[in-house]
Amino acid sequence: MSENKRGIALVHEICPICGKSMNEQILMNTVFSKKYAKEIENVHGKTIGYSKTACENCTEYKDKVVFCIAIDENKSEPNNPYRTGQISGIKKDFKLFTDNPNFIIKTKNNVSFCFIEENFGK
Repeated sequence: MSENKRGIALVHEICPICGKSMNEQILMNTVFSKKYAKEIENVHGKTIGYSKTACENCTEYKDKVVFCIAIDENKSEPNNPYRTGQISGIKKDFKLFTDNPNFIIKTKNNVSFCFIEENFGK
């Protein structure tokens, strides 16, 4: 009877703007044990977090817009905004952005975005 002591998993990150899967990676345990192999196999096919860069589609608009990502303030927690799924690209020269540049977040590939309360957009 052989025990599987090596676990391999294919995982991915998601775009911080649109949520599209990107940056697929292969994980493998370096300590060969049944316990660690099982932990690695349990994350197979799952998202491991947000990418530090935006996907190719979102990057196309980096010089034109700031992406506004709608959140539900009641369901959000500190450093964990609850996204509603609504995303809008608004021109960078919009007064709200020029007057409040400290609320704009940039990815490593310079795509600008911010979180905005869902009802504010309405």
